[in-house]
Amino acid sequence: MFPTPAMDVAIGLILMYLMLSLLCTVVNEFIATKLSLRSKSLATAIEQLIDDKTLRDTFYKHGVIAGAMEVTKPGTQSTVSAVISIASTIADRVKRMIDRGIAAPPPPAPNASQKANHPSYLAGSAVALALIGSLDPTTPLPGIAEIKKAALALPAGTVRDALLSNLTVANGDVDKLRTSIATWYDDSMERLSGAYKRQLKWITMLIGLAVAVVFNADSLKVATTLWNDPDRRALVVERATKVVQDDLPKSGQPRTTGETLRPLPIGWNCDVAEPAKLGATTPSVWKCATMEPPKTMQIAGWLLTAAALSLGAPFWFDLLSKFMNVRGAGAKPARADAQAN
Repeated sequence: MFPTPAMDVAIGLILMYLMLSLLCTVVNEFIATKLSLRSKSLATAIEQLIDDKTLRDTFYKHGVIAGAMEVTKPGTQSTVSAVISIASTIADRVKRMIDRGIAAPPPPAPNASQKANHPSYLAGSAVALALIGSLDPTTPLPGIAEIKKAALALPAGTVRDALLSNLTVANGDVDKLRTSIATWYDDSMERLSGAYKRQLKWITMLIGLAVAVVFNADSLKVATTLWNDPDRRALVVERATKVVQDDLPKSGQPRTTGETLRPLPIGWNCDVAEPAKLGATTPSVWKCATMEPPKTMQIAGWLLTAAALSLGAPFWFDLLSKFMNVRGAGAKPARADAQAN
């Protein structure tokens, strides 16, 4: 297929979406990290799953969970120290299980900042082990009978129903019960992941709109300018070819972002409307496009860009690669037998 102006315009738009999506990814991750969105979402989900407060507090005191909480605690000295702390906590717990003696002093209960210090991930196997071990702290290694008795003693709620259902599935096998609880937890986390992604989608949309306005990335203006300027189109295609050859950056923004975006008709144009006079205290007055009310088509172009940025950099990189492959394929050669005839 021979290159056409329409294809080159599409490549220019995709290139713009790709480079700005990388910026949105960086900002998005920064916000998610600073606000601890993942850990707070997990803490809320566990609060809903283990809806009995007494059991939930005991669950967080369990050595496996308390060790994971220690890793995310502010002021942790180092990763090595955290690992040693977790290993020591688990070793003490195992020793208590073996000795079946008097319980050692449990780790401190979660405080008001629990959600802020909450880990962003807990394995299903660890949750199952901690939940079973938290039903009756005086029985570290309960059998099916003890687990069922403790579950029946819980008030009606989500965790009680889940435990009784999993006990039925386990059919008297503790290992099957742990696996069943872990599966129940993992299934719940999949639903949480979907809700978390929807939440991030809206955040990404707002970030994308902010980026579109800050960079004045008007999709309609970019498409029109590229259509009417063959030289600019050719330069944009050249930049897109280099981006595809360099592959998608693993993290952060590529170093050539400014150079890649430069051929695109984005950004604000500002001129000095009233230069400052010599010795005057009043600074120069800058007249920018930002001082003019945005037009309807410009707002529509920003919204279109924001919607495109919400799809993410991997999507646009894959699409750009496909467009570049189609553009560089050239005309389909004639069959050999047809040439002979």
